[in-house]
Amino acid sequence: MIIRDQIDHRQRGDLTSLLVWRKKFTEFSIQDIHNFNHLRGGIGPHNSQWHKLENNTIDPYLQLFKSLAGFFDEIANEKKFAYVPDQKLRERLKNAKPYLTHDGRVPTMIDLIEIFEGTQPINKDYKTTEMLTQEFLDLFGVLMKEEFDEFARDRLLSSKDAYEELRLTNGFKKADVEVQKRIADLLRGEGSPPVEMAHKIINDYKSCPCYDGIKELSDRKTPKLDSMHNKLIDLCLS
Repeated sequence: MIIRDQIDHRQRGDLTSLLVWRKKFTEFSIQDIHNFNHLRGGIGPHNSQWHKLENNTIDPYLQLFKSLAGFFDEIANEKKFAYVPDQKLRERLKNAKPYLTHDGRVPTMIDLIEIFEGTQPINKDYKTTEMLTQEFLDLFGVLMKEEFDEFARDRLLSSKDAYEELRLTNGFKKADVEVQKRIADLLRGEGSPPVEMAHKIINDYKSCPCYDGIKELSDRKTPKLDSMHNKLIDLCLS
């Protein structure tokens, strides 16, 4: 089993693919899932947990992954759901297609942990068709600048000196001169690169050099920034 302190949380994934699965391959509402899991013995995931999983706002624990794996196993292997009294829910359960791993298996607890931690890819059927927008890039840029400014404050550095430290990171140094200039513009508050350029950067480097450099400098936990970086990669490379 994966030990949490061995995970590189800068690469952490999530389970927002559950939303795509639920909308695309089932007729379930979140309340349907809650009611079914109550009939299974009240072991979850409950409606509040499921909502947080779909929106990547949960810090899950082992029992949640175990319950989720049991839920998916039952969806995949139960045929009649005779113990479900509500006919509408029973039909939805029969018609639901099981959630599958990237290689076509019903996920185990370990699979779900690895998907959440970003060490196992998501089934391509659950990847979103969402397009990268300038609004998304602008918000991502604001979060990166805030983290850069926080690093400077923590070290009692001027913006110029903090930038010089950033330039020494491996993440920054891998970028070409043009990209380095755009990073400097961003950190001066001059805005994010356009969508087309962002696509090129991620396709060239497979990650954001500015993000990588900032994460080298700071060990602060930045779950929202990390999540947006993972989403940026997915939007550009999928």
